[in-house]
Amino acid sequence: MATNVLSIHFHHQAEVEMRRALIDRLKRYRSELLTCAFVAQMLASPLADRDPHIGGILAFILVVIMLLGASYMADRRVVRMLVIPLIGIWLIARILEAAGNSRHVYAHLAPVAGLALSCGVLWALIDHFDRLPTVTSSVISEAFISYLVIALVFSQLYWVLSRIIAHPFSQMIPLEQTSTYLYFSMSTLCGVGYGEILPVDPYVRLIAALENMIGIFYVAVVVARLVSSYRPRQATLNSNSDYKEPHIVD
Repeated sequence: MATNVLSIHFHHQAEVEMRRALIDRLKRYRSELLTCAFVAQMLASPLADRDPHIGGILAFILVVIMLLGASYMADRRVVRMLVIPLIGIWLIARILEAAGNSRHVYAHLAPVAGLALSCGVLWALIDHFDRLPTVTSSVISEAFISYLVIALVFSQLYWVLSRIIAHPFSQMIPLEQTSTYLYFSMSTLCGVGYGEILPVDPYVRLIAALENMIGIFYVAVVVARLVSSYRPRQATLNSNSDYKEPHIVD
C-alpha cells in the first residue's frame, strides 16, 4: 500500500515537473512561436480572398496573435487603454459587416477599425524597443513581428484608399483580394517593387514612397539598436563573475 502511494506521488510529481518545463519552454520561445504563427497567417491570407468566412476566421486569428504579442512585448497600460478598446471596436465592426446591409456606411467600418487597431498595436510594439537590455533571438523575433505589422498597416491603408479613390493602381484590384494589397505593401516596404502593380494616383504614390522610406529607416534604426544592445555571451558571463559585493566600512 505504501509503495503504491509513493508511486502515485512520484508519478504526479513527474507530471508537474514536465508541465512546468513545458510552460517555461513556451515562455522562453513565445516570440519565435508568435513569429511563425504570424507568418503562417499571412501565407494563408489568399484563402480569405475565396471565402469571406475563412477571411473572418483568419482576421480573428490575426487579432489574437497581435494581442498575445502586445500583452507581453508592450507596455500593459498602453495595451489596456488603447489596444483592447480598439479590438472591441473592430469586433463590433466585423459583426456589422457580416450581418448588416452593405448599402449602409456602418457595414464598411471594419477596414478603418482594423487600420486603427494595427496602428495601436504597432505603437505599443515599437515603444518596447526603448527598453531592450540585450539582444536575444526573442528580441529579433519581436523586431520582425513589428516589421510585419508595418506592412499590415499599409496594406489596410491601401485597401481603404481603394474604396475612396477611383483608380489608385495600374490594374484593378478587387476589394475581396486583401492578400494582393498585403503583397504590394510588403514588396514596397522592403524596397523590392516588382513593378506588376504600380500606384497611379498621386496620393497613393506618395504613400507608397513613404512606406518605402519607413521600411529603409526601420531596418537601419532597428539594426543600429540591436548592435548597440549586443553583448557577447562571454562578456556577459565575465561581467557577472567580476561583480563583488560592496564593502561597507563601519
